[in-house]
Amino acid sequence: MIVNNRDGLLLKRHHHLDERDWRSDATYKLIFSPFGKTEYQLNKGDISIGENEFVIFNPNEEHKQLKATREKFLVEIQPSLLQKTAEQLGIKLLEPEFSLLSYRHPQIIQWTSFIRDFLIMNEDANPMPNQLFLENSLTQVSILMLQYGAGSHQSQFPTIISKENINDVINALKESYQEEWTLDQMSTIARMGKYQFAHLFKKETGLSPYSWLQLYRLFKTQRALLFTNQSILTIALEHGFTSVSSYNHLFKKVYRKTPTEFRFIHSNS
Repeated sequence: MIVNNRDGLLLKRHHHLDERDWRSDATYKLIFSPFGKTEYQLNKGDISIGENEFVIFNPNEEHKQLKATREKFLVEIQPSLLQKTAEQLGIKLLEPEFSLLSYRHPQIIQWTSFIRDFLIMNEDANPMPNQLFLENSLTQVSILMLQYGAGSHQSQFPTIISKENINDVINALKESYQEEWTLDQMSTIARMGKYQFAHLFKKETGLSPYSWLQLYRLFKTQRALLFTNQSILTIALEHGFTSVSSYNHLFKKVYRKTPTEFRFIHSNS
């Protein structure tokens, strides 16, 4: 099922879930995996999307779908709509670049659940859902993408409202993200065993506690990258990374480019 207009489209289908041809579209794509693992091949490395997780592809990101479990669900957004939404939200970077990062966020889950249920109920309708519904849906998801899709327009990794003990840990990590943290310290704040804590944290966010902390540190560096002349080494060490190599490695994994390349592109955009 495909519902589209000039601003984008909604797609939900249960066929052609295995390997497909390479594609490259001039749109942003939010890909959501409702039932299990979804896998894509990219020129710069493969990406796996877990159950109830999402990832956002930037325009002209060449990709090939390798696998989807039971269903493929995606939203395409024209850059003009996202840029208009960014401007209305007061976001200075009007051409945001999203990180190629798969994770979980309750607001994205809630929105996709509502849209999927609506499409299922109207699957046999003729004509398909009206354009007002689609326009509102695409505007809503544009706002959610900019708020909860980690990217160049943000100064920190998007956080969630989760179970109280997980929130306690997240708040503590945010307050002292430059400090060294151990799993034992985090689990003590959560008031549970470290293995139970690690499992619950992963279930809530789609990320391990240490991965979440490293990503939070990375996104905190973006303002310094874009708006100061500090060296990459200074930025990395001041934001909790133990070495510039570990910072560069994570940055390239998230954005498929180095911090220096990221700085050059977005400082001149």
